[in-house]
Amino acid sequence: MHLGTLTLATVVLSAGLVACGSSGASGSGTMGPPGPSPQTATVAATAQLAFSPNAVTIAPGGTVTFAFGTVGHSVKFDTGTNPPGDITGVNANTSISRTFNTAGTYTFHCTIHPEMTGTVIVAASSTTNNPAPPPGYGP
Repeated sequence: MHLGTLTLATVVLSAGLVACGSSGASGSGTMGPPGPSPQTATVAATAQLAFSPNAVTIAPGGTVTFAFGTVGHSVKFDTGTNPPGDITGVNANTSISRTFNTAGTYTFHCTIHPEMTGTVIVAASSTTNNPAPPPGYGP
């Protein structure tokens, strides 16, 4: 019976190690080349008067969704080649998406709260990761 328990423990331990991966990437290794940029990203316009995250990277033809929470905001594009249409008015408790077809850097701000600024980078590949907005932001 002792041999069966030892064998079971060995199998469970081995399965756990396989499930964790054995690529050798323990955080100290090098990463491969950057992959393609994501096709979508979400930017929350927060009650703390900030865009979160304030910079995202997408591929050409990708879409950015602007998630407006309980405080009204807008989005005006300041730079970039062929920017999508501005998001005018006072937008709260809704999400509005814009598609970016041309590679480049697009800066934007909220016309209601001019200190709120952000950037959309449209590139074929990127090392930038687009984290989700913190919980509680957006509609």
